[in-house]
Amino acid sequence: MPELSALRLVKVPDAAPPFDCETHGARCPARSVGQAAAAEPAALVRPPALARPPNAADPATARPRQLALVVVEVLAGVRPQRQLIPLATDRVRARIAGLAPLLACDRRPRVARIVTSCPAARVVEMTVVVTFGPRSRALAMRFEQVAARPAAPGRPARPARWLCTAIEAG
Repeated sequence: MPELSALRLVKVPDAAPPFDCETHGARCPARSVGQAAAAEPAALVRPPALARPPNAADPATARPRQLALVVVEVLAGVRPQRQLIPLATDRVRARIAGLAPLLACDRRPRVARIVTSCPAARVVEMTVVVTFGPRSRALAMRFEQVAARPAAPGRPARPARWLCTAIEAG
């Protein structure tokens, strides 16, 4: 048994990633380059939206979760790829077209888990673990909210919408 006089208290630095100030963003005057992050309590720096992990009940991630399920069904061959035209960029649709033959199965895909994060305002990144027949795959997706577009000559108005901007499969 070690002697109690040999024990000492060691201060452990905060291992949480830095968060931008909700009011000032990354240029918060309280967070100067030379100032340590420990000088300010993390609860004052961390925005309330990031203080808790997003879940299915979170309205900010509800629509991207629905879009992720559409992407999974297109990859499995349950839905036609043309349904992704308003939901994804050209680059993502090309990537999905390349992945679809590899992930197609005769059964409906089963989503095992969805883990979401909100790294920035109007951005949702998620990891979706899906069972395609006998195999499980992890898909990483990024959704960004595109601002509404007013009507212009020759172009109709478009409401704000979520758009899949990146996808990777593993």
